[in-house]
Amino acid sequence: MSNTKYILRAVVFALAGSVLVFLLVGMILADRWQVVTTRSIPATVEVIRAKVTDLRAWPDWSALDFRLGNPTEQEVTGVAGTSGQVLTWRGPMGVAMLELTTVEQAHVDYTINYKYGPDEQSFGGRFTGTIDWQASEGATSITWTENGELDNLIQRWSNWFGALQDKVKQVQGSSLAGLAENLRRAEDRAAGDANKSAPK
Repeated sequence: MSNTKYILRAVVFALAGSVLVFLLVGMILADRWQVVTTRSIPATVEVIRAKVTDLRAWPDWSALDFRLGNPTEQEVTGVAGTSGQVLTWRGPMGVAMLELTTVEQAHVDYTINYKYGPDEQSFGGRFTGTIDWQASEGATSITWTENGELDNLIQRWSNWFGALQDKVKQVQGSSLAGLAENLRRAEDRAAGDANKSAPK
């Protein structure tokens, strides 16, 4: 056997072995993930609930965003404070939808469905999550939990490196910080208006 044939056969076997390892290991990797972030915000439960249960208010504080090419348009349907509200992003690269599936006094449940690319070649996924809140020593403790399902081997390998969970963790942390800042600014504006209207 010539050196060329020997090298070619070795390369073929190595590639076949790599593919086999990819498939076998991918099948035993976790097919779901969960990310949880908790923050205490100096505001009442009622104020927190009003913000979180109104999808039209989410762009004011939430870092959750889908950039689907230029232009990406947002649309909100449904009634604030109720289930069935949907925030939709549409752009040339795909579509994403956030829906509040349950709205209760102390929590909301939601689903996120997204799809990239044309219908016949689309790549997407589905997340579910819960944001709950409770009074805690003059503030409100908020816990944001998000769960994801990994439908294919590529997603499972990506999940093993933790990139997606890190991104979700950043979004949760930035969103809750944004909510705290949004409420602080609202209080400052209210205090300024009160001072202006106070008799001198």
